[in-house]
Amino acid sequence: MIDGASLAAIGDILSQPRTWFLTVVVAIAGVVRGFSGFGGALIFIPLASAVLGPRFAVPVFYLVDLFTALPYGLKSIRRANMPEIMPMLVGSWLGTPVGAWVLSTTDPLVLRWGTNILVLAMLGLLVSGWRYTSEPKSSVSFSVGAVAGVLGAAAGVSGPVIIAYWLGSRSSAATIRANIMVYYAMAALGTDVVFYLRGMFGLETLIYAALAVPLYGLGLALGARVFKGSSDRQYRMAALVLIGISAIISLPIFGSFGR
Repeated sequence: MIDGASLAAIGDILSQPRTWFLTVVVAIAGVVRGFSGFGGALIFIPLASAVLGPRFAVPVFYLVDLFTALPYGLKSIRRANMPEIMPMLVGSWLGTPVGAWVLSTTDPLVLRWGTNILVLAMLGLLVSGWRYTSEPKSSVSFSVGAVAGVLGAAAGVSGPVIIAYWLGSRSSAATIRANIMVYYAMAALGTDVVFYLRGMFGLETLIYAALAVPLYGLGLALGARVFKGSSDRQYRMAALVLIGISAIISLPIFGSFGR
């Protein structure tokens, strides 16, 4: 039940310009993810961190991802190769507490610099077209998952590492897509559990996530619908440009905005 203090907190958040700035950001992030299949976090995390700070932005995104990615991931389990996924998931679950510790103990300004640098590095990885071309091995999958778990919990930018690793696989495109969707869903669920245990889902985080979930979901649907059948290369390039712009304009040298 929502008490008077909670209602006052909701009213205060809704009256802030940064809240409406974030609604635009999360909608754009959803559209980009919907038409390109990637990039939602790479747009949302830097811009939201510049407004809310990383300790709010990353937990908000993972709550949003829980309600938007988990259903798709569960539907994909039957098409996925679970023996390939499990070593990566185990690595991710073990790496996540380390990333959550980094997020909760590191100076927010340092985190913002680190997040933006990581986003630009991940963007470079995507643009380069580099792929892990050897056959996936359990030990390598575990290590990739552990790195992704740390990066995901600390900065919310684990996606390109996973994508570059799996897109070089010899598995069919359908299996790779299912593997990625299942991994994202289950890894995000593990991250949410760790964040909850560390007390990182406060009232303000829950309010922002509640506002963001429907907007992100609508963005996903719009992106998938409007750009279906259009030039994949053109829209992926647009997504990469948007990611680069969001990372650059949210650099700490430009201060905090949307307040």
